[in-house]
Amino acid sequence: KVFKIRKLFQLLKGRKTTRRDHLCMPKKKPPIEDQYGAYEYTEEDVSPKGKKKFRMSAGVGDGPYPKYEKVEAEEVEEASGYPRLVKNSGGGTFATNYVSTTKYSRWSFLPMATLEQYKRGANVYLLFIAVLCCIPAISPLMPIAAVMPVVFVLSISLIREGMEDLARYRADEELNNKTCEVRNPSTGEFAEVMWKDVCVGDLIKLYDRDWIPADVCLLTSSAEDGSAFIDTMDLDGETNLKRRSSPKCTTGMALEESGALAEGELKCVGPNGDLYSFDGALNMNGGQAAASEQQLLLRSSRLRNTKWAVGIVVYTGQESKVMLNSRSGGSKQSALEAIVNKAILAIFMVQLCMAIVSSVLAGMWASANCPGHSYLACSANGPAFGFLTFWTYIILLNSLIPASLIVTMEIVKVAHASYIDWDHELCKSYDKKENKWRRGEAHTSALNEGLGQIDYIFSDKTGTLTENRMVLMKVTVDSDAYGAESGEKMAVSEAESGKLQMAPCGSGAPDEQKAALTAWSSGWVFNRMLAVCQTVLIEVDEETQEISYNADSPDEVALVLGGKAFGCEFTGRKNGDVSQVDFYPSGKPGEGKCVKEEWRVLNQVAFSSKRKRMTVIVQRVVPPPDNPDEVQIWMKGADNVIMDRVEKVKVDASTKKQLANYDRHLEYYSMDGLRTLCFAQKTLKLSEQETWSAKWEAATLLPPAEREVKFETLASEVEDGGFGLVGCTAVEDKLQANVPETIVRLARANIKLWVLTGDKQETAIEIGRSTNLLTPSMKLHVLNSTSEDDVNSRLAECLQEAAGMSEDDKQGLVVDGATLNFILEGDPSGKLILKEAADKFVELATQCRSVVVCRSSPLQKALIVLLVKKFVPGCRALGVGDGANDVPMIRAANIGIGIAGLEGMQAARAADYAIQEFQDLDRLLLHHGRLSYFRVSNMCTYFFYKSWSFTLPQWLFGFYCGYSGISFYESLYVPSFNMFFTSMPVFARAVLDQDLDLTKAGPLLPELYHVAIEDKLFNTKVLCADLFLSFLHAGLCFWAPQYTFSADDMDLWQMSLATYSLVVFVSTARIAVHTRAWSIPIVLAYAASIGVYFMWQFAYDAMGSLVIRGVAPELNGQNIKFSFLCVLVVGLVVVSEIFMRFFLDNMKPSNVDVVRSAKAEDIAAEGQTRSDAASAAQIG
Repeated sequence: KVFKIRKLFQLLKGRKTTRRDHLCMPKKKPPIEDQYGAYEYTEEDVSPKGKKKFRMSAGVGDGPYPKYEKVEAEEVEEASGYPRLVKNSGGGTFATNYVSTTKYSRWSFLPMATLEQYKRGANVYLLFIAVLCCIPAISPLMPIAAVMPVVFVLSISLIREGMEDLARYRADEELNNKTCEVRNPSTGEFAEVMWKDVCVGDLIKLYDRDWIPADVCLLTSSAEDGSAFIDTMDLDGETNLKRRSSPKCTTGMALEESGALAEGELKCVGPNGDLYSFDGALNMNGGQAAASEQQLLLRSSRLRNTKWAVGIVVYTGQESKVMLNSRSGGSKQSALEAIVNKAILAIFMVQLCMAIVSSVLAGMWASANCPGHSYLACSANGPAFGFLTFWTYIILLNSLIPASLIVTMEIVKVAHASYIDWDHELCKSYDKKENKWRRGEAHTSALNEGLGQIDYIFSDKTGTLTENRMVLMKVTVDSDAYGAESGEKMAVSEAESGKLQMAPCGSGAPDEQKAALTAWSSGWVFNRMLAVCQTVLIEVDEETQEISYNADSPDEVALVLGGKAFGCEFTGRKNGDVSQVDFYPSGKPGEGKCVKEEWRVLNQVAFSSKRKRMTVIVQRVVPPPDNPDEVQIWMKGADNVIMDRVEKVKVDASTKKQLANYDRHLEYYSMDGLRTLCFAQKTLKLSEQETWSAKWEAATLLPPAEREVKFETLASEVEDGGFGLVGCTAVEDKLQANVPETIVRLARANIKLWVLTGDKQETAIEIGRSTNLLTPSMKLHVLNSTSEDDVNSRLAECLQEAAGMSEDDKQGLVVDGATLNFILEGDPSGKLILKEAADKFVELATQCRSVVVCRSSPLQKALIVLLVKKFVPGCRALGVGDGANDVPMIRAANIGIGIAGLEGMQAARAADYAIQEFQDLDRLLLHHGRLSYFRVSNMCTYFFYKSWSFTLPQWLFGFYCGYSGISFYESLYVPSFNMFFTSMPVFARAVLDQDLDLTKAGPLLPELYHVAIEDKLFNTKVLCADLFLSFLHAGLCFWAPQYTFSADDMDLWQMSLATYSLVVFVSTARIAVHTRAWSIPIVLAYAASIGVYFMWQFAYDAMGSLVIRGVAPELNGQNIKFSFLCVLVVGLVVVSEIFMRFFLDNMKPSNVDVVRSAKAEDIAAEGQTRSDAASAAQIG
């Protein structure tokens, strides 16, 4: 019964269940009075919008059926502190560790996949027509004529769905059947079990290089301090190892003591998708300790540099963090596809109008003619006959809507996505760990043509425009600046232009200056802060024994390497909290005397994007400290944060002068595009530190909400005020290759670029100038406001200035995150909330060529994208970034681009497309995007054209048959037109055709992109022109045989087949005329299309209905007159198309037409001229 309750809970939650009595179930059946109460539990379940949470419980007297109660998150916290209780002895109902990423099962595939296809309007329309065809009273066609398109479209879609789901199923089975070691409570021994059988509460043992099967809380390891290292490459793409520590109450426990571990319990938060947070309280081995993300080993990560580790399973299967993060971010649709959907809806309305007209005329004709013609199968009741005729014409005219367009477009887009995957020019580097080349990747095929219609790009800076490879360039100590590489002393002065400049000023050799720096009191402390105040991990290559530094941030590695350059080398950690440092008084590592030092990190307050600082409380262990009763507080962080905590009141004149010099140096570093950090210290008594540390340890046991508040309060006690400034650093993040050139080319393509960064304003402006985003000739508007009224007044001033400028005058805008808070904000669900100044801000920003947003948060990045999409009609935004903080922006944009950089693969995996460098945007947008837009646009217009050319003769025939609804075409010929006779040319052209010789013109002229941005190839005007042309061609194909042959020469079916053949020939000839790049596959596709048609004619003539027997041979083989007619009609269409094309190419040429008619050498010369002119304009 208990097992049935568990199974019911999991089935209600849509999860699979497994039964392992020795691990998941109690050994004895619980008494009946608490059978349900024993499994009573409360668990959070975050709704998709993240606003409400639900609590599910089964209580005494409720029976096995759970009840759901909607509660606020705070109520859950107050009711239970932590909603999840984890025990090794079992208890509680949790998800199994069986992971399934498939959409269907073997039994649900056919019904569910079919139902999925009918979420599309076109497929519903096809099914509706098929149902109508099965009603004899109204259907002029055999049911198979309507069933064939339904089966064809569904079969292709289901085959694709089935293949994709089968691949997911095989990958799931391989993963679920892996093995790991789990402690058996009965025997106390660790035994191998499959991953799918791992349960919450299991004690699991991991070995070096083992994959972690579930989210596990680390309890102990082979290391003395109980730490372990994990590789999260497959989880977030980060290559650096992460250190995890065990709780103090279990640190150092041996494997033989696993029984004590099994007797404890862990209370923690419910499942959530935040990879970087975890809260819990551990009661184990006679002690209590807080559990945080520093103890969590995530599923899909790998144990590294650790012999063994033991932990307790916290989240399994679909509740693990990696699975909660695997949910899709919602569907996106390209602008072109949206136009196609609107066009289909409009054509459906036209179809209804045509059917209404025909039904009214049919009713009038029946009322007038049926009474005197009894042989006619029509009713004298005109309205009744007209009503039935209406549905008949709905069937006859159903091919006006090209239902096969949707499935063809899907296949074509997959081919276009493959071109991106196969493009060697997007292949930049070789990944030694994965043993493969890293190249561009298309994670979706639905947005390829959308890449050709981008008009706004929202870009991160660090790691996107820059390499994210930090190098320490300069340091300032005691208000003196030094070159980090040479150690040469430098001074800042004001140049004639008014800008700050820096030049060497020291006397003596640089090495002597560096050695002198290490001897000063401030320099002595500064060097050790670089080596100790950090979270860097040392990794030793097993083969070469080379030492490498790993850190979550490249800045950390740059600072540690900078400390090494100044003679203070970080060499490792002992027992997890003692940093080992080699100090060289000479200032050169490896030369002269070496002093071995050890610094114990007593406490650490970690860096966060909110705090913007890191603090450590340290005491020297070796050599013994000069004053054992004192400890040092070392803090580093953003300059504005540290400066606010530096003592500036009770200081002498010399110190004030030093602080003024620091300000000048920081200003210079920022103007030079360098990232700045400041370092400060103060002394604390050991007794005060011990008191504070006890409070900190006590706070770790508080509930999460109270804990964070208490942490902030305690941190402020040691961080606020009284610090002395020790020094500052300037780190260079070099630009990626060809970033300025790429930005110039994107500007030539009429794409506006916004850079959203967390850097300070001066750094952001300098980066903007170095990348050609901001130019000296550009009018720069700067928004730095401290109140909402100030923002409004400043925006009014800027708009007034912008109103007096011409369209040719370039403008730029710089705004900081603090000012943005007065313009927009977001609610907890990420919804955009606008303030009074929002419309003015957008009005100003859209007039600017470039916009730089500095000091922005990840949420603000996403909100800015939403703001522009809301206020700019038809905006097609692209978000590009490389880090986890860029994911909200990427998902908010119409198309997201992730760069696989040093910050990991979070952005690349969350994006629609992944590239290696910013310069790849040039190739991705101006080549793949533009070419995909050209191909898909022409394919869509041709589909509508040929569908109307084929269907209109059906409607025209009604005027000759009393609007009776008789089909002009034989039943099986109707679906075969789009499925077989005209499908190969359109598919071949959509996959292989190109408007230009891309080796000559594509890479040279970004101006060609204007055609796509302005929607010149597929819009209402183009579509109406093609439909009008289809009406003319349909009339020509319908009336030409009638006026060429008499009734004695041709009967109805010969006339029908003649018109049908002319439509096939004209449709194929027209697409051939508009084909730009002929190749053997295209020629074969066109020839095969005509060949299949002729083969079908003769085969169906032999096997088809009696009414058309002999029609095809007589028409094609014996009627020479018809052959001449075909040549005449096709020739007339081809000549008219060539003439029209010649007229447009010469009288109204587009950029593409001009380039196509030019010579290759002229194109190259023009491209170089425009590039030089653009670069000169950017440089000013």
